[in-house]
Amino acid sequence: MSYPDAKEQVRQATDIVDLVGRYLELRRSGRHFVGRCPWHDDRRPSLQVNPDRQTWKCWVCDIGGDVFSFVMKRENCDFPTALRLLADRAGIALPERGGTAAAPGSPDDKATLYQCCAWATRQFQQCLATSPEAETARRYLQSRGIDATSIGRFALGFSPPSWTWLVDRAKTASFSPAVLERVGLIARSSQGTWYDRFQGRLIFPIRDPVGRPIGFGGRVLPGLAKADAAKYINSPETPLYIKNRTLYALDLAREQISRSRRITVVEGYTDVILCHQQGVADVVACCGTALGEEHLEVLRRYADTVYLVLDGDAAGQTRTRQILELFVTAGVDLRIATLPDGLDPADFVRARGGQALTALLDEAVDALEFKFRALTSDLDVTHQTHRAHQALENLLETVARSARACGMDASALRVQQMLTRLARFFALDEADVRQRYRQLLRAAQRREDKPERAMPRFEPAHEPPSEGHRLAWLTPLERELFEVLVLHPELVPVAVGELIEADLDSATARALLATYRRLEEAGQALDFQRVLTELEDPELKHVLVQLDELAQEKSPKALLDGPGRLRSVLDRIRAEEEQRRLRQVQATLTRPAPSEEDERQVLAQVIAAKRRQQGIFLSTDG
Repeated sequence: MSYPDAKEQVRQATDIVDLVGRYLELRRSGRHFVGRCPWHDDRRPSLQVNPDRQTWKCWVCDIGGDVFSFVMKRENCDFPTALRLLADRAGIALPERGGTAAAPGSPDDKATLYQCCAWATRQFQQCLATSPEAETARRYLQSRGIDATSIGRFALGFSPPSWTWLVDRAKTASFSPAVLERVGLIARSSQGTWYDRFQGRLIFPIRDPVGRPIGFGGRVLPGLAKADAAKYINSPETPLYIKNRTLYALDLAREQISRSRRITVVEGYTDVILCHQQGVADVVACCGTALGEEHLEVLRRYADTVYLVLDGDAAGQTRTRQILELFVTAGVDLRIATLPDGLDPADFVRARGGQALTALLDEAVDALEFKFRALTSDLDVTHQTHRAHQALENLLETVARSARACGMDASALRVQQMLTRLARFFALDEADVRQRYRQLLRAAQRREDKPERAMPRFEPAHEPPSEGHRLAWLTPLERELFEVLVLHPELVPVAVGELIEADLDSATARALLATYRRLEEAGQALDFQRVLTELEDPELKHVLVQLDELAQEKSPKALLDGPGRLRSVLDRIRAEEEQRRLRQVQATLTRPAPSEEDERQVLAQVIAAKRRQQGIFLSTDG
């Protein structure tokens, strides 16, 4: 199956009402469905889903498209990722680049791996709920204050202290040991026998952003493991589970995050569960690894501000300082909340409640302020001169890196305030502090700037100098052209036969015409749905949806049939092109002192242009 075929197969297998309805509550309104848009404060349902055209649109945000662009917007991902997510949802195996699709049921078939993780989750859940062997796990959860609702919401489970409990249960299922090993549920001993990886542990299923189990965390329980056993173990990395790009409970926190555009990061699974249980619903955690650069990419995809809540002990504060440098370099708005009395987030919310944590987060300081306090809290600048110099250099470097990452210059208010504050605290002349800051900023710029320079892009005169696509950037003739093609795909060969991309003014129109041409030359279908699927840019998808809406609205009022409308548009495009040529030729006559030969050539071009406008063509016979 080729890449275009895969796109079309996934599109046909995905109903947009079912897809959007899994994210939002939809209700029927006439021939359409409506729901509250998650991308603005939508008091009246303004997101509309058209089941006939398999499109969606928010009239307030002025965004829309098809199933692919909805997933791209909702998951903040690119087209290939959206294609993979929808293919996995539909159980369609996509071919690897340059290869063929994996055999169903094999360890290389992602659909099978997802099914296996979901099956294992159910086995662990059932064991925790009903097995006498799970009594220790149930008592532990009760002691931590985790209630039955949270146990179900987070799909907690238990793996008995048996070497082959899951291995044995898999014999009656459709999953081979190789598949279980592929998702990290079992491993092979040195003797070549299979054994359960998570034996005797409380199980925390790890899910992807759309709620599918992709890995597992296991906590050791008293009396069920060796004394030297690790407190937590996690699934190894698999085709589904990439630790550095996975956040625990993101699937449950997404709704709150999409409204507030803020996300709170804690350390452990139990911290997350108890925070959610206490009503703080934007909380996630890393999964058995330190917070890293790839996590930042995921965090920035979902939120504008990140709140970091690590344990209040010395180790937690050390980790905070390490993470701070990472966030500053990445230009992320980081706020740090310090828990009192050495408490971890789980103990804090159990003792003081979710409102106390929310209040603590509201008072969280940004990264620069946190670092300033950490380096100066016990510093005597009068007597500890060497340490004071190191602290100042450290802070100035941080300010410079932050300014570079955020695109700020020396005049930015935040920078000015911090430089003034540093000069005052370290009892230095502010001009000297600013001079040193500029030196560090230039040094950072030299390190980060690339030697090559991008060539300037040509933009048509009537378009704003911006990337992207907008319906407003199409000329009236271009709108009419594509409205006709949307309604009458059988006329596309005529249009692409008579027009080239250079005949159109806007980059948006040229991109649409190029897409129609590519499909027509490949012998593909040219209907609205096929063209919409072919487009991968979400803004271009939205433009085509808008053109379709305009075309459907205007069609009953059209005075000409499809061929007549197209011929009228093509003739007017040609006429406008001739007018442009004529103006260019006539402008040549106004230049100073043209030669007689130049004048004769220009006059001949003017006459030829006038004749073409009037439909007069000289015979070429004889």
